[in-house]
Amino acid sequence: MKDEIWKTITSRRNCAKAKNVVVFIGDGMGIPVITAARILKGQKAGKTGEETFLNFERFPYTGLMRTYCTDKQVPDSACTGTALFGGIKAPYYTLGVDVHAKFGDCKATMKYKSYFPESIMTHAQAAKKLTGFVTTSRVTHATPAATYAHSPHRDWECDGKLPPEATECKDIARQMIEDAPARDFHVMMGGGRQFFFPNETYNQNRSEAQCQRRDGRKLVETWINDKKSRNATYKYVTTTSELQDAMRNKPDYLLGLFSSSHMSYESERNTSPNGEPSLADMTEAAINILENDKGFLLMVEGAKIDHALHDNNARRSLEDLLALEEAVERALRKTSQLDTLIIVTADHSHTLTINGYPSRGNPILGIAEKQTDFGLPYTTLMFANGVGYNYTNNGTHILWRNLTNVDTEALDFRQQAAIYREDGDETHGGEDVAAYAIGPWAHLITGAHEQPYVAHVANYAACLGDYAEMCQSSMRKASCGIEVSSANTAGGIHAVFIIIAFSMSYSMLHF
Repeated sequence: MKDEIWKTITSRRNCAKAKNVVVFIGDGMGIPVITAARILKGQKAGKTGEETFLNFERFPYTGLMRTYCTDKQVPDSACTGTALFGGIKAPYYTLGVDVHAKFGDCKATMKYKSYFPESIMTHAQAAKKLTGFVTTSRVTHATPAATYAHSPHRDWECDGKLPPEATECKDIARQMIEDAPARDFHVMMGGGRQFFFPNETYNQNRSEAQCQRRDGRKLVETWINDKKSRNATYKYVTTTSELQDAMRNKPDYLLGLFSSSHMSYESERNTSPNGEPSLADMTEAAINILENDKGFLLMVEGAKIDHALHDNNARRSLEDLLALEEAVERALRKTSQLDTLIIVTADHSHTLTINGYPSRGNPILGIAEKQTDFGLPYTTLMFANGVGYNYTNNGTHILWRNLTNVDTEALDFRQQAAIYREDGDETHGGEDVAAYAIGPWAHLITGAHEQPYVAHVANYAACLGDYAEMCQSSMRKASCGIEVSSANTAGGIHAVFIIIAFSMSYSMLHF
């Protein structure tokens, strides 16, 4: 404890301009999920687990972000993605639009196109920085799409999902290939290949998003032709070995589509050369391509954390969170704290809880030691709702599944749930999520804030967007204890802070 006190009181704010910004999103990575993953990490190393730290928990600055949408207490990943990368709150299930948008109504939404928020990727490109993203979801899924797309319906990933009357709207895959800012991204990697070809063969195990292109467009070919027209080097890759081969010559542009739909869970990923790269490998490759004298902005998403939680499957979720931690470690090794701001946060939480009174060191995926009046054990990790609901009526009491001889640490085990919901339909949680930061202006990630604050911090730290002209301002210098002209009195500086705080708060809510 004394070491931590000393580390805190001797830490100094880094007020340099952020050359690079890396934003890590653990999809669904609420605080209980982080806690459980931390314990699992420690127990894998032969410790009791509770005392373990994830690497980003060692970052010097931590804050809380409020995740609600403009119209929902509990959010989805589209409205939160818009908050994180567009800098404003947005309606549920919409992408890159503001409160004027009407869900699922293309014509009504496009009337307010001038109100659509600009992505921080657009701001970075205006400053001549290179941009990109990597994800373990489909590249057109909510979080990655929030970095580039504008749509009144997040599911319009392929033209086959568009209703006939949505003639003014492009599907998200087309936006990624044809429109700014994504057509200028130097790195895009993830899953979702099916949306870019008219005759893609689907993975039948992931049929939830089947969508064949009706327009016959070959969007990867369009992407290749665009890069050829720029006289740029490029690579389109679909396997780990192809990614490794591509990196030997470091192309200007890289597109990786490693699966038909979402990529695999880390716990069952094909690690052979013909399989899928890890999130850490994709992150390292992305940084290798993006690093340059002007700097870069990169988004990295660990998407499968969320997918497993929707299935009440804690084990897979925690394994994928640890895979995200490894990606953070690669980024820390590849960059410098002096000029790179790294933020690790979540888009939203889930209904996972850590309960009972298990003994110190009890397996986090195991049974809570205390049993109930009925003599039935229950797991330490449980969900408020989901497919893990399994109750019977013995005539006098409602009893849950007897787990006495069940391996609750098995990969396929689904934790218990209090309320039944269909398979894969466990809901998100509505509580605040944590944000961890290190590097230039990381000290801005402290306290409790609206979620769009993350986008504003990234822009402010790197002097982008509305903050592009503030790099040399006396207020910016004074906030870090740098001497300013006597003409700027303390009262004047405080007044400027108040005005900016009010302006930022209003623009983020955008009601």
